[in-house]
Parts: sequence; structure tokens; C-alpha cells
Amino acid sequence: MGTGFFVSFCIILATVRCEGPIKCVQGDGSDGSARDCTGEFAEATQCSQPKFVQYTGISPNVNYNCGPCPDELEGVTCESCEGSDTSACNEKKETGTDFQCHDYEYVDGSFKMKTETTVCKRLADTEVKCNMPGENAGEHYETKRGGCGECPYMERQAGQCAQCDREQCNKTPIKCVLGDGSDLTPRRCIPLANGDPPTVCHRPKFIEYTGFAENQQYGCGPCDSDKDAECEECNGNTTTACNTKIEVGTHFNCKKYKKKDDQFIIDDETPTVTCRRLKTTEMICNKPTDSSEAVNVYQVGNHCGPCSDSQSGICEESKPVPIKCMVGTEITKLPQACKSSDAEDIPIKCHQTKFIQYFGLVDEDNYGCGECPAGKEKTCQDCYGNPNQPCNKKVETNPDYKCYEYEYNTKSKKFETKEEMVTCYRLKNTAPKCNMPGKNATAATDYENRGCGGCTEAEMAAVTCTECGTIECNTGHTFSILMAFAVPLFVGFLQ
Repeated sequence: MGTGFFVSFCIILATVRCEGPIKCVQGDGSDGSARDCTGEFAEATQCSQPKFVQYTGISPNVNYNCGPCPDELEGVTCESCEGSDTSACNEKKETGTDFQCHDYEYVDGSFKMKTETTVCKRLADTEVKCNMPGENAGEHYETKRGGCGECPYMERQAGQCAQCDREQCNKTPIKCVLGDGSDLTPRRCIPLANGDPPTVCHRPKFIEYTGFAENQQYGCGPCDSDKDAECEECNGNTTTACNTKIEVGTHFNCKKYKKKDDQFIIDDETPTVTCRRLKTTEMICNKPTDSSEAVNVYQVGNHCGPCSDSQSGICEESKPVPIKCMVGTEITKLPQACKSSDAEDIPIKCHQTKFIQYFGLVDEDNYGCGECPAGKEKTCQDCYGNPNQPCNKKVETNPDYKCYEYEYNTKSKKFETKEEMVTCYRLKNTAPKCNMPGKNATAATDYENRGCGGCTEAEMAAVTCTECGTIECNTGHTFSILMAFAVPLFVGFLQ
């Protein structure tokens, strides 16, 4: 039988190996040389090796072998490859340098960074990445791989996981206010790609007498290099946002001047200019003097703030344009300018008698300049004024309406309606509301309302008060308060 027959026989029987044995790395991997598979593995067609789990490392207790992985370990801690009689397919994989990331645990209502870092293993071509709980991570969230590696895509999209790409970049982040400042909630600053964790926050700069710089956002990290005039930084911390909104005072107005026929006059087109300030900044204006030098030298600006040293003799300081307020008890009078004496600051607020929803004015209707008098906080309300229109205008109301009022009968131990109904007062565009004792109001102290308006959240939760939304809807009888509430609602629905 010739060799030609043997070769033909090998081709026909594809399952029979006609080459020599395959080569595999064998043992614990300390000897990485490729060796022939012999003995019971002489006919093996595959090699196997410990699986390298990305960012975790080589799976333990698995050797390099001839033959495939056990079925139960394949793809879990072991991986197989197709063998060759020239080289080992299960060569040890080339690894990159280990790196470290921070791990987190949920303690006392928030995620806290652990003291010990996690050592992260990687292959040679694997990027350094760390992960951490995101802004939307709940208390049951678990940090992935002790902080090593990237986030699962869906968790990252949902804001449950955040990632960065430098060693130990996932340390507890500082918090900053983000966006346009409408939401002042401190947000965590996650490192950007190829960047270190931010250590500062930034915000729009407040320019005295002008206001906040426009087109500048609140955010994490330093200001852009070309934004020094519009942006300012502060050192961040992990608990509160250092770039919270600056506390400003109420704005004021100064007279605006223009040059005409070699003299300065009030600008008839825009006679005043609005000045914005910090809370502690003095309200003061500047204007040109009557000197001949001023006509030639004084530079017309926005007239807000004091004169500069270089303007000595051509500029003088003045008080702001007074605001206008309604004054006295007769609202039909014209508004008055609120002036100040030398010993007092110019008023920036107007005041008036407080109107409490559903109960009306708490005292005689009265108006005036300045803040509410001391001790009158319960009966007075104030507002920031302006030089054009008074802010303490007469309160606009809808027509009055009536509700039933209840009192506790100590003999029958029940709430009963009073003979006379109570009048309810409301602001314009306010829907009527009435209230009555709830089913759990079983004592005089459980319900002490007048019947006008709604119930508080606490009263609703305790079911000591029930409210309804039409006029005179809180009628009832001592034997069935609950039904008395339901019937008017049903009737109102039919209407």
C-alpha cells in the first residue's frame, strides 16, 4: 500500500490528524514556551488558557493546557483556541502596567470613597479608565469592578455611572453649580476626557454697577483663558458649591446726562439709567459739575457709582433717582417720590397692608415708602420700588364668596355648621375653595379652620380637614360630614 493511498485516506477522513501533534503552552504559565501535546492529548486540536478579565486580571486556579476548556468554565474563567503544530495559540497575553482607581460604598445616605484603592489589571492595548457612581446612582448601586474600567453604556447614559481616563481620576469630586444659574443645586464634577479632576468652579463675574457678565455659564473647572473679564473662579469642595450665585442688592436708578450746546442736560430720551450692585455696595450716582472744564473733559458714562479720582472738579456725586410709592390710605392719590433725609438712605422699597389669601386684608388698608415698620411683619408686606411706577399697588381681587364655618359641639362630640356663613376674600384669578372637618377630626383641637380656603398638606394627610373647590361646597350635617363633601362635588361635576 503506497504513500499515495495514505494521503488520500487522510483527505477522505477529515477527523483524522495526519500532521504532527499541536503545540500549546502548558502548566501555570511560568514557562511560556510552546510544547507538543502528548499522551492523552496527542490528538488534541485546541489549546486552553486562563481567561483574562479586563481590569480584573487573569482568572485564578486555571492552567494553560492542551485540549479545550471544560464546558462549565468556557468563557467564564477559561478560554479555548484552535491549535497549530508550529506555534502555541494560548500564549500568555501581553499586559499593560497596572493602575489604581478609587472604590465607593453607600454610607449614611450618600456614596463615600473607600480609603483603600483598587489595583486594576489590563492588557497592553487597553486604555486606563476608572468609574464611579453617577449623579443618578441610587443607594443599591454597586461600583463596577471596584472602580476599575469603564461604565456599562446604559448606566452611563442614565447618569448612574460616570467614568474618566486617568489613574485615580475617580476620587470624590468637587461640587459646582452648573448651567445658567436658574438651578443652584450643587452638582458633582466628573473629570472630562484626558483631564484631571476639576479642583475649581467658575461663574459669571459680577461687574459693579453693570451686573453679571452676559453669555457666561456656571460650571466645573477653570474659566476659559480669554474670559478673565467675564468669568471668575473659586476653590471647589466636595460638599457645597463655591460658585453659588452672588448675593446682589436691589438695583437703583441714576439720572442720565447728555451734552448739548456746550452744556450737560438730562437726556430727554432716556432720562435714567439702571445701576446693578452687590448687596453691600453703596447706592450712589455721579454727574458732571457746572464748571466750564467739565464741559470739555467729563466723559459721559452710565452715571452709576462714585466719581473716580481722575474726575476731581468735573464730577460730583449724587443720590439715586427716588422710587415712587403709593402713600397713605387713599389709593386714588397719585404716587409720590420717596425722598430721604441726610441721615437716612434713600428708600428702595414700598410697603402696604398684607393681604392673606381667602382671609383678605389683615389691617386697615395703608401704603407708604420704605420697608415695613419694625414689628409689623404679620400685617405688612413690602416690595422693591422703581422710579416710574409704584410696586405697592392696590391688590386686585375676584368677587367675595361664602363658605360654611364649623364649631365643635362639646355635648354631641361632633363638629356642626354655624348658623352664619363666613365671607371669603381672594386675589384675582384665584379659584374658590372651602374646607371642612375630615373624618379623623374628633376633637376641637383637630380642626380649627374658618372654612375659607384649602387644607394644609399635614391636615390632608391626617384626614382632619377636607377641601372642595366651589362656592358653599363645604355644607354638611353632624351625622354625615363625609357625604356632605361628596354631594357638592358630584353636583359641581354635573354642572
